[in-house]
Amino acid sequence: MDRLWQGAPREPPAATGVEHFVVSSRSAFWYVSTEMARHIEACLDAPERPEWVRFVDIVGARVRIRASELEYVTQSTRAHRAAWRAFRRMLDREEEDEPGEDGG
Repeated sequence: MDRLWQGAPREPPAATGVEHFVVSSRSAFWYVSTEMARHIEACLDAPERPEWVRFVDIVGARVRIRASELEYVTQSTRAHRAAWRAFRRMLDREEEDEPGEDGG
């Protein structure tokens, strides 16, 4: 963990186009590298879950949070983000094509 704790990529994912993961708590979220996501998942999957999870986000901020506060870890690739944008556009078009609630 010390090696992971010390280093993180210098550029945010938007600048590099790299795959990243989103880690969410009840009050915040962070973008993390694949390696860091694996570390967090290992902490959460451990038979004796630690009380605290430490990690570094993708721009180098150090985070220490209670394991019980973490809600999800989800992958975000360029392909995933493009698919979600296309899906959102489809839903927006569908909504525009539907008549209003007043029937008109």
